[in-house]
Amino acid sequence: MLVLFLLLALVFPAGAWTSRTAEASALGNIGSFIKHFETEKKRLPESWNELEELWGNPLDQTFRLVLPTRRYELFSPPLDLRIHEKLSMRVVAITRKPMWETTRKGNMGRTIALKGPGRYVLYREEDGDLFIRWFDESTIQRLWPSTGQALPVPDQEPERPWVTNARRAIMVKRIGLIVLVILVVAWLAGRIFLKRREATA
Repeated sequence: MLVLFLLLALVFPAGAWTSRTAEASALGNIGSFIKHFETEKKRLPESWNELEELWGNPLDQTFRLVLPTRRYELFSPPLDLRIHEKLSMRVVAITRKPMWETTRKGNMGRTIALKGPGRYVLYREEDGDLFIRWFDESTIQRLWPSTGQALPVPDQEPERPWVTNARRAIMVKRIGLIVLVILVVAWLAGRIFLKRREATA
């Protein structure tokens, strides 16, 4: 039963949900500052440089892990992304290329996992508030033509460091589980062999 349980855990992972990552935190801060920019200038920023001038520091230095000006396309004016007939989103920024992201699963969210590929979208509600939403890449490819524009040119930045670390941790855990299963099977096989030997002695 133990062997069966471990094998099923490898094949059927528990459902996952989004956790607050460095990417989501940075986008939340940037969204708040875009709203501040709009309050100050009475319009949305037309470029990352314009936003940085009011910010007072390069955004890529402030958010070193995310590098927003390199990894995100900023739209001015925002693009209308049609979700379905009665719902559209005003896209302010989107990840330039599909990415993997960390999430949490099982055991009250204590187990780290990966989701993707997909992209974050920073969008604006009618009241001016900005929010973040994650879309799987297949959904982006299906919905994006409604904007009338091509997707951004992909950036050449490496995988996010926390994703690389999570990928490594997940691989170590899987290897550990496989080794444990092998040891349990070997122990059970040894027990069966000894019992058969004793029975024929």
